[in-house]
Amino acid sequence: MISIGEGWKDLASALRGSDAGERVYVVGATDSGKTTLCRYLVDTAAVQARTAYVDCDTGQSRIGPPTTEGMAVYPDPSEPYLRFVGSTSPGGHFVQTITGAKRLVEKADELSARVTVIDSPGLVSGGVGVEFQFQMIDLLRPTRIVALQRGRELERLLANFTRNPGVAVHRIAVSPAVVVRPAAARRRYREERFRVYFAGAESQEISLRGLGLQGRVPDLGNPRGIGGRLVSLNDPENFVVALGIVEDLHPGGRRLEIFAPPFDPDAVASVRFGSVSLALGAAPGSIESFRR
Repeated sequence: MISIGEGWKDLASALRGSDAGERVYVVGATDSGKTTLCRYLVDTAAVQARTAYVDCDTGQSRIGPPTTEGMAVYPDPSEPYLRFVGSTSPGGHFVQTITGAKRLVEKADELSARVTVIDSPGLVSGGVGVEFQFQMIDLLRPTRIVALQRGRELERLLANFTRNPGVAVHRIAVSPAVVVRPAAARRRYREERFRVYFAGAESQEISLRGLGLQGRVPDLGNPRGIGGRLVSLNDPENFVVALGIVEDLHPGGRRLEIFAPPFDPDAVASVRFGSVSLALGAAPGSIESFRR
């Protein structure tokens, strides 16, 4: 059940009444209700138009496992498209986050989505947050920016787009029904999502011969400490085929042993190494660790 906030129905009506394609960028701080609003907009728009939901929150993703951005098309979603950022927050991974979002929005266009709703990361505060969101918006070129604010905290960002005739800016107050989740609850959510994703996983080997290597690539000649590293096996377009947890790198760096859901090795064109290590058997609260 979605608690509908003030101004939501008017925004949904504007999307339904538009004759042109719509690209909606929803921005706000963590725990401002972005995801709930996005779900509402997608559900209402998909009643009469092919609608894509692009989820850019790699920590609290609703489409793919943590560390990924995802895109699904409604009303009849097939398997989602995922991009591996390699971290559960944009910090230190701005390029991967922005590039992944751009590619997912392009894929939504290729799949003939008339409405695309983009759920942005919650990094909005300070100069870094404003610059990050500016670059996301400038690259993705939404037709509408929906700003969820408790006061005027997003006005510095919005000032860059209010005079653009091709962009409508909607200011919506954060709903009093929004529940602020502590960091421990957000961590528990990530851990549960990882456990669900790897529930049917098994140990497998993949040859690295001829494959591209991306991200935080370790020294393949001296792979000490590589165990537990989260990696993405990608198709030729750099969309995720499967995520895996490294178990071992065979001598010479030619074969990688990973714990992963079943996948087609012939579909893999590259391997991206992330900044997160996972120990699924560890005690709650200590499954994740991060590498710089």
